[in-house]
Amino acid sequence: SSRQASKRASPLNSQAMSMQASQDQIAEMVRHMQVQCQFFQASVQYNPKDDQSYAAWGSMLMHLSMVSEQQDQKKEYLTQSIEKLEMAISLNEESRTHEGELAYFALGNALYFAFFLEKNDAVADAWLGKAKVKFEVAKNREPQNPMYEQMIEQLATAHEQRKAAHDHLQRLEGKSEEEKKAEIRIMQMQMLESVVENNKKQVAKDEANPSALAELAKAQFELAMLYERAKATALLTEALEVVKKSLDIKLDGASLWVRAVLLQALGFAAKDAVDAKRQQGEAKRVFDQVLAMENDVARRDALQKELEMLNSTMRAWSDWMAEAEGTPSTARPVGTIDSGAVAGAGAQGKSKEAEAAVPVKRTVVSPGNEDPTGFYILAGMVVVGVGVIWYISQRKSN
Repeated sequence: SSRQASKRASPLNSQAMSMQASQDQIAEMVRHMQVQCQFFQASVQYNPKDDQSYAAWGSMLMHLSMVSEQQDQKKEYLTQSIEKLEMAISLNEESRTHEGELAYFALGNALYFAFFLEKNDAVADAWLGKAKVKFEVAKNREPQNPMYEQMIEQLATAHEQRKAAHDHLQRLEGKSEEEKKAEIRIMQMQMLESVVENNKKQVAKDEANPSALAELAKAQFELAMLYERAKATALLTEALEVVKKSLDIKLDGASLWVRAVLLQALGFAAKDAVDAKRQQGEAKRVFDQVLAMENDVARRDALQKELEMLNSTMRAWSDWMAEAEGTPSTARPVGTIDSGAVAGAGAQGKSKEAEAAVPVKRTVVSPGNEDPTGFYILAGMVVVGVGVIWYISQRKSN
């Protein structure tokens, strides 16, 4: 999720074998994000006071900024993201994105992302100061959410993290692509291992907090995507127990989605065909349960598209593990859910007349200072498609 953009990582192994998505997969993911942006744009055109659509639009634009390789486009997406999130807050200070996050928190993430990419130290400090204010507002408004507290804690080492990332990029200059992949993977694994440990500390503070447990399970899944089969299977199994504890405390769609993702991953990791079929059959059952809980047709359709993208990502992960082991891969896609009844939802359901939008002062990301390759370290997990799944899985059931 955008919740900790700086720790997102592109899964590359030390033997220089990559499980990165193909260019076609990346293009499809970007296209899907753009379609979602168009939906949110249509929503605010029908109702300019629709704060949630502004918040969701801003959040999705930030994700597009993360995966964009064109620097001008990256800068423009991020500028628009900040603008839309500020609009959402101006309309409703309690506004939330389609992911269930407070718009204040999403805005903090966008500002923090600008800090991480900025080369000029003084300008970067200004972005960081703004991000900290937004994170603190989010924490004060929702103190029970462990994500918000974690981000504030992470800011204590923000300068060190930014310097390490920029230094690392400099060290990669002149090295072969395979050497770069191996080094980046090591750095990213260290980042994710640190995130898992931080989440475990949050759980230790309050073992009855379902949100903290769900966040830990998500982080464990992300880390497992960097491990070889045996170690990944062990970590995914551990994560499944963690999310079960969360669901025992509170049954909600977000944690159920995490459970389904973990079951699906275990199915793709299983070498035994019977075990794989059992795990993925259970995953499909839980995915169906989540979709049944979602009353909004358009959001249910979006979840279906995320499931299809997850299938593609998991197949790539399975192929990567098989290639690393020198064995042929076996395609084991989870049965997709019929989305015919929810296709083409669009924004036709909006019936309110358009009203004059409240003007918001534009915050522009300065040109020429972005690190041209920083997104590989900051948002690589988004590039392989997994990040989008976590963005969607964080949404809260209505």
